[in-house]
Amino acid sequence: CKHADNAYCCAQALLSSQPNFQTQKCQLQESIKGVGHQVIFYPVFHFELNFIEYF
Repeated sequence: CKHADNAYCCAQALLSSQPNFQTQKCQLQESIKGVGHQVIFYPVFHFELNFIEYF
């Protein structure tokens, strides 16, 4: 971890590297998929995904 003195940073890095945390989906995504729909979550803003930025 870059910040060894910060226990939260190391705990967060440790948990985020675990496979069961990486594959866990949010409750909204699980409920939408549970009724048979597909869902794709995009980042809040990214210039490559915003079609207005291409004009």
